[in-house]
Amino acid sequence: MRKTEYAPPWKGDHYNLSGLRQGPGYSRGEEFFSLEQVKQYGHFEENGRRFVITTPRTPARWFNYLFNDTYYMEVSETGQGNSVAFQPRNRTFNRGYRYFYLRDRDTAEVWCPAYQPLRTEVEQFTCAHSLAYSEIGSIHKGIEASVHVFVPAEGQQEIWTATLRNSGQTVRSLSLFSVFSLENGGVMGSKCSFDEQKQILASFSFPYHVTYDDKEKVHDHTNWVYVYADRKADYWDCSQRRFFGGDDVHDMPAALQHGRCSNKIAEAENPIGALQHEVELKPGEEVQIRFVVGCANSIGEIEESRKLLLAKGWRTLLAEVEDIWKSRTDAFVVSTPDSNVDAFMNVWLKKQIVLQTRTNRMSNYCPIRNQLQDALGYALVDAPGAAEYMISVLKGQEKSGFIKQWIMTDGSPPKNLCLLNHTDGPIWLLVCFAALVNQNGSLELLDRQVGFKNSDDTASIYEHLLLAVDYMTQAVGAHGLCLMGDGDWNDPINGPGRLGKGESAWSTMALVYAIRTIVPFCLQRGDEETADRLEAAAKKLETAVNNTCWDGAWYIAGFDDFGAPFGTAKDEEGKLFLNTQTWAIMSGIAQGERLAACLAAIDSLDTAFGPKLLEPSFSEWNPKWGRISIKLEGTTENGSVYCHASMFKAFADCVAGRGKEALDTISKTLPTNPDNPPAVNLQVPIFVPNFYFGLEDSPNFGQSSHHHSTGTVGWMLWTTLEYVLGTRATAEGLVIDPCIPEDWREYKVDRVFRNARYQVTVLNPEGVARGVRRTEVNGRTWEGKALPYEDGQDYQVTVWLG
Repeated sequence: MRKTEYAPPWKGDHYNLSGLRQGPGYSRGEEFFSLEQVKQYGHFEENGRRFVITTPRTPARWFNYLFNDTYYMEVSETGQGNSVAFQPRNRTFNRGYRYFYLRDRDTAEVWCPAYQPLRTEVEQFTCAHSLAYSEIGSIHKGIEASVHVFVPAEGQQEIWTATLRNSGQTVRSLSLFSVFSLENGGVMGSKCSFDEQKQILASFSFPYHVTYDDKEKVHDHTNWVYVYADRKADYWDCSQRRFFGGDDVHDMPAALQHGRCSNKIAEAENPIGALQHEVELKPGEEVQIRFVVGCANSIGEIEESRKLLLAKGWRTLLAEVEDIWKSRTDAFVVSTPDSNVDAFMNVWLKKQIVLQTRTNRMSNYCPIRNQLQDALGYALVDAPGAAEYMISVLKGQEKSGFIKQWIMTDGSPPKNLCLLNHTDGPIWLLVCFAALVNQNGSLELLDRQVGFKNSDDTASIYEHLLLAVDYMTQAVGAHGLCLMGDGDWNDPINGPGRLGKGESAWSTMALVYAIRTIVPFCLQRGDEETADRLEAAAKKLETAVNNTCWDGAWYIAGFDDFGAPFGTAKDEEGKLFLNTQTWAIMSGIAQGERLAACLAAIDSLDTAFGPKLLEPSFSEWNPKWGRISIKLEGTTENGSVYCHASMFKAFADCVAGRGKEALDTISKTLPTNPDNPPAVNLQVPIFVPNFYFGLEDSPNFGQSSHHHSTGTVGWMLWTTLEYVLGTRATAEGLVIDPCIPEDWREYKVDRVFRNARYQVTVLNPEGVARGVRRTEVNGRTWEGKALPYEDGQDYQVTVWLG
């Protein structure tokens, strides 16, 4: 397949920021950021697979995240970040810092090869973030130093490698001090010590618990946190206060001033794992020392884990992780005129969706809509695996068809939003399972038997979905719209429906969309009676929306418990909501003049980094709306550019045939956006954020939230691959139906669908946005709507638009 070199996200010598609207009090200095101002932070390599940061002085913490199914860590451009174990409970077991110091024993000079905490100005600095690892390197006075870290495929630990090389002409006598912060046991206390014989530094703290019986529930948790090296330590320290000479961890440590660690334990204080290694390096000589940091339930488990790691070997362990990422990223590869889109589609979005799906966004408290939409995106990488995640959610559906939106996944007592009644759960079952069935390329999944919550009965997935439709179509209010309860997709709108009578326009539109994705399955199964019933239900809901929700220039957000509309032109704040325009288009409810008006309303919300979620944002408490009105203005649901909703907008653009607008929105949402580049949005460009700050008169307009947990990921993958690039999975086979910018003349998609691979080239000689004129498969004209399929086959597909 054709590979394209990654091009940086700038044109010529400048980023053009003239498209950013600047209101009173908003200033970024010059209208243009120079190329050098932007490139000072870093660049992509290896077709976007590695981002190399070239300065430790980034505008924010530019972190990578490394993980497996039971472990997660963040590592910034200077090595800092939390380490989190997921089993048997989610727990951050360090205190955010990891420091490496070098001390020249002849001159007593001290420096930090990873910059922090002494902020050493070295001669050369780089930090490379990739899928499998991060590596920080520097050169200082003839010593080349690097620290490399990765998380192995299994186990709750991270593996660090410190490499020192003498590039000078004289022998160098060095001391390497490697310092890892460890968790403090709090009121339960902790004790940290070093076993000279086993060469394991470990800190033990028993988890806090309340009742007598709770002790048995936590006694076998991973209560030991440890550090060990693959080379005997010369000295060690367990006490933060003793190592640093006080509580200031950013100043020159006392141990470095004295030239050695104290070899003393820590009790009832902040523990650390500090190991000191003495190194002699001849000219040209190199040494490597590896460190393993993790948690376990006993010293014996630590020893057993060490045996397994050593038996495999460090290179094999890293190769396993890299092989896993290769298999995940090979599910599809795109090559388009937009190299930023390529880098995110081929690399970084896949990493983000794997994290979110396989770790449940590292939380036991979540809405099922997150789980389902993440699994939707994950299905593009691993369709069978995604099915298992979705089915685990489906088991929470009640026999009535209802499924609770906010849940505790570990069976613990409900809290916070779990105590409320959000009514949109069944809708997401329909939306996401329809997509899942298509990704699996077969109706067989619909026949799988799945249980119910609080029942021994089972039903087919098909029957589960029909129950969801029946529940939602009956749970309507006075205007014929879906009841809202304590919120719809927009959780913090908890005012209008809290008494049980408020109605949501968005939920109704989304239900119409969802029903219409299920109807084709009914027809393919020969169930025409159900298909007719569902289409009639969708039409009834569509009529209700069009009869009650049109406000003259856009669709309102709904009706409150007293029948008053909200999200109207008469409202002082919260007049226009993006979602009720985009889903009106996606569902087919908006047609003709109303479609054109919806698109105009959507476009009025646009900024240089995507559409705002609503306009105007709320500036003070509004009891009619509820919690959304006192969220910080310009953030999350209260007026930010909420990237998840931006992808609904891109999807709607495709439905409306607006390929240029769809691709523009996707490109704007990326942190590589040339009109809101990393120098301005302040985010490392290796994930898409939850939102961008949306107040135009603020100096923070366009800044990233830096949150990588977001529904944006699944929808960006799905919308881009299947609706812009048009390589769409259906239960009947792979269909090619692009909606692209008219100035695109060619692009390629290499995609696995079921057990076949399709290498698709799309040609656009006439410069159209959509419309397939001719298709060839393996050199022969193909007339069918869906491409041919046979297990294990490779297909060369050429499509001409026109």
